Amino acid sequence: MSSRHQNITAQNPEATLLRVRGARQNNLRGIDLDLPRGLLHVITGPSGSGKSSLAFDTIYAEGQRRYIETFSPYTRQFFDRMDKPRVDSIEGIPPAIAIEQSNNVKTTRSTVGTITEINDYLKLLFPRLVQASCPACRRAIQPETARGIVRQITGQAPDQQLLVTFPVGTGDLEKRTPAEFFDFLKQQGYLRIWLGGRIVRADEAPPAEPLPAVVHVVQDRVAASEETRLTEAVETALRLGKGRVIVIDAVTGEAKPFSAGWHCAWCDVDIRPPTPGLFSFNHPLGACPECRGFGRVIGLDLLRIIPDRSRTLAEGLVRPFQSGMAQECQADLVRHARRKQIDLHCPFENLPAADQKWVMEGERQPGEAVHEVWDSGRWYGVKGYFEWLESKTYKMHVRVLLSRYRSYNECPKCAGGRFQPETLNFRLPGTGGESLTLPEIASRPISKLREFLAGVHIAGGDRTARLLHDQVT
Repeated sequence: MSSRHQNITAQNPEATLLRVRGARQNNLRGIDLDLPRGLLHVITGPSGSGKSSLAFDTIYAEGQRRYIETFSPYTRQFFDRMDKPRVDSIEGIPPAIAIEQSNNVKTTRSTVGTITEINDYLKLLFPRLVQASCPACRRAIQPETARGIVRQITGQAPDQQLLVTFPVGTGDLEKRTPAEFFDFLKQQGYLRIWLGGRIVRADEAPPAEPLPAVVHVVQDRVAASEETRLTEAVETALRLGKGRVIVIDAVTGEAKPFSAGWHCAWCDVDIRPPTPGLFSFNHPLGACPECRGFGRVIGLDLLRIIPDRSRTLAEGLVRPFQSGMAQECQADLVRHARRKQIDLHCPFENLPAADQKWVMEGERQPGEAVHEVWDSGRWYGVKGYFEWLESKTYKMHVRVLLSRYRSYNECPKCAGGRFQPETLNFRLPGTGGESLTLPEIASRPISKLREFLAGVHIAGGDRTARLLHDQVT
């Protein structure tokens, strides 16, 4: 054991020293040591030489013990009792703290982001700053208010005449005729609907053609300049339309849908509201349902099943088919390949893609079970063979066999991103108009991520968002 340091005391006699005399803790044998305070000391040596006994069990233990003794008896009862180390004397020791190396990886879900707790801040920051988009049309989604809708309308064309409408389902038209539906509207006090690009009155004869599943009932016809009346009409339409309203230009017939919830008014698609759980792959709400947040799934390792793609079908291309009971599968493969007129002596890597797929997938139809293919005398495929083995995993030797040809593969559903598809509807806007999803942020290098996060805009009044952003950056 050695401690390398400059001879500070020779240069400065007044330098404070930490003096250890006669340290006998654990495997120490009367160690005497002088350490200048205020410097970094490195204790090195082979395993069992007493490094931890000196650093933790002697120096740290005595410094912590003396520090705790400065508290009142009432306060000391809340601390763990520390025994006095076996040492003759220690002088010049200040209060001490110890940082010990430990493995914080608790599960295979753990990443640098979870260990450093950055992910905990991100999942709280995202609901406050993200921008949502429709998974179908990619249009922006933002819960609207009546006043916000009116501001958008009046800012575009303040002089236009508008029809404020809300959607109403016509129900089962096999049991309800258009006349009965019109009578229902009149009972509710509504006489106009927007149908086929024109206004149709409910107090007149209904059209001969059948009604669509949803019609737009006119709440009011109003000029865009009448903001008070327009706001009242939009508020009522949102309430009756269950958070949805369609504003139509009375002249051109151009319709603009709006929604008060996390809903794409153009595609009529709902998205899940942004909550902290949605942005955590350790939460059932945010984890990919296929891999459960691990980013990987256990699947077949094709490199183990077909280790040499230069081999031919006749030479024994598929390794598990070359021994034991599975040799029968090798005979099936050769027999069916002859029937399909596939070249048995051509290297597998040189076969046409369709023939390679036939070897792996077999002749199964969508939704068809493996045993049905077997019973019909068709080729079940290499994957079909392993699927059949999966049904026999109650046998020990089958589980052992499967373990030889399995590996952890990237999850095909989330592409290793760990999050469910609904999480990807939200992106964090950053530098230069760029916006990233949470998996994209997790995969970005630290140097580029710091630059991206520096460009995240936070409204001045949102102190919580600013605090979370500071913790991340």
